Amino acid sequence: MSGAAHIRIARARGEADAAKARLMATVDEAKARLAPGTLASNAVQSAKDKSIVVADEAVAAVKERPGLTAGIAAAAALYIARKPLFSAVRGAWRGSSTDTHDNASGLTADELEKHNG
Repeated sequence: MSGAAHIRIARARGEADAAKARLMATVDEAKARLAPGTLASNAVQSAKDKSIVVADEAVAAVKERPGLTAGIAAAAALYIARKPLFSAVRGAWRGSSTDTHDNASGLTADELEKHNG
């Protein structure tokens, strides 16, 4: 082989070694990015960032429309407390009626009093 051929082969080997080193660096970087701990950390950070944005938008919306916000809060409170409120209204309604059924037997208060003697 001539000297020029040896030079071309050496240059090709050098280029191949450089390409291999770049490929291995890329593989190592991909491994680091795809490691479970890294993925979890990135997901947590992304969730934190998005929650901050949502909170800022919510604060801005509340400042823009405080009446609407108060109405929504009141509606939510009524929804959450609906069972005790309905029980209170039902009790008040039944208390004002003379023909109420306040027991499991279905008897009116007068009938229950006569039955119990």
